[in-house]
Amino acid sequence: MKELKTMLKEFGLNPIVLHEQPGGSRTIVEKLEKCSDVGYAFIILTPDDIGISTDEVPTKKGLMTITIATGKDQNKPSEFLKPRARQNVVLEFGYFIGKLNRDKVCCLLKGDVERPSDMHGIVYIYFKESINEVRDKIVKELKAAGYKIKIQ
Repeated sequence: MKELKTMLKEFGLNPIVLHEQPGGSRTIVEKLEKCSDVGYAFIILTPDDIGISTDEVPTKKGLMTITIATGKDQNKPSEFLKPRARQNVVLEFGYFIGKLNRDKVCCLLKGDVERPSDMHGIVYIYFKESINEVRDKIVKELKAAGYKIKIQ
């Protein structure tokens, strides 16, 4: 998000935004490898997709059917569907945890987005609409990671 990039620049840091980097016909993993020479990573999980665990799927006679609720179908599983981040962002999250270790990765979650499973021990910072809501927490995490932050 542009807000985070602007904030990090205000702190005197030089942020690299992955989706702004040229792809050069690379796969996502190749692009990650090329652009990941960083000391700290922020991952922003936003509720762009919806999903459901197969353990939570309502079934009928052993058959699993899911239909997105249109409001017309009274037997809809919409209450089971959860807001989730895009799968490529979850991949990037895992990649940076592996490359930098957990203490150099901060995950920002917008709204009621589902946290990826098995990602315990990670710093999660929740915000509702704007990353500026959690500015002080971001500063605290960067300082704990050894960054000198310019506060204006």
